[in-house]
Amino acid sequence: MKFTCAISDLRDAVQLLQPVCSNKPAFPIVANILIRAKDNSVELTGTDLDITIKTSIEASVESEGETTVPVRYMRDTLMKIKSVAQISVEVDDNNVIKITAGERIKCNLRGVAAADFPSFPVLSECESVSIPAKEFSKMLRYTGYAMSHDEQRYILNGICFSFGEQLDVVATDGRRLAKYTVSEIKTEKASQIIIPVKAINMMQQLLVGDDPVSMRFSSSQVEIIVGRNTLVARLMDGHYPDYKQVLPKNKTFSLTLNSGDFSNAVELASVVTDKNKQGVVKLSLASGKMKVSAQTADIGENSSELETEYAGEPMDISFNPTFLLDVFRNIDETEVTMDVINPISPTVIRTTDNFISIIMPMRF
Repeated sequence: MKFTCAISDLRDAVQLLQPVCSNKPAFPIVANILIRAKDNSVELTGTDLDITIKTSIEASVESEGETTVPVRYMRDTLMKIKSVAQISVEVDDNNVIKITAGERIKCNLRGVAAADFPSFPVLSECESVSIPAKEFSKMLRYTGYAMSHDEQRYILNGICFSFGEQLDVVATDGRRLAKYTVSEIKTEKASQIIIPVKAINMMQQLLVGDDPVSMRFSSSQVEIIVGRNTLVARLMDGHYPDYKQVLPKNKTFSLTLNSGDFSNAVELASVVTDKNKQGVVKLSLASGKMKVSAQTADIGENSSELETEYAGEPMDISFNPTFLLDVFRNIDETEVTMDVINPISPTVIRTTDNFISIIMPMRF
């Protein structure tokens, strides 16, 4: 195998695959990436057996072939080669990858024959949808922060995609929930899939540019294709909690808030929370105003006052400030609606009809 390509293209492709490859794999071969040259392109594949990513770059292929190489050494080598635009890669019969950059740089990396590398997963009996890349990226951004990272709550360690008359994208850790709805995406058959957190993180790396996302899924796997990149991931096995049961059906007060002003007020208050303990920010509602404050005995007290249309009895609601800030750091809207009932019932933050965040207040 021998080919010439732009070093930036090869470097970017290897960097894309590196996070999916296992650092301590059960099978040593999956610490490698597969490199296959054919038809004036080079195809690169990485896997941890749960997630597989394939990408390709343009190249001038002198002779076709395939091999595998440790992704760590390939990435580090390419990162250290400077001031050249093109490189030549040649693989001999002993799977030694010979990299030539200009007249002075020559690198030899020992590879492994491609025969033992896992085959690329193939989905069967699939449903399929097409989603604009910007919309796909937005739905992951608006919900991903609410995923649980507690291994004891395995089924919550991912994002639920609920298909049917509309697409609901939902994440929760049991104390907060985020739901993003795309009414334009419909499927004939109602179904749910749960995509694990690592696959979600890898998908976000692929969602650049304006290429549409082709999404296919079966009962056990999901595949997305974006431009030259294809990702296949194993789905989580289990039933996601019925999130519709926790959507509040009643509200006592709806407050309109400027996203920037409210976020800044929470940020200011959180400065004086104890970082070694669970931080608490208090929202104090009174006629026409909201006070956002926090106090720690050995640090101090910070507060800000915002105007609102609140017209009820004075009420204090306490929150984990991170839960509030995660919402406002990931949405684009400059104005939101906050629905409150009482100090112990879930509080709802809405943008338009397609996004809702539910946060449980803190109790003492």
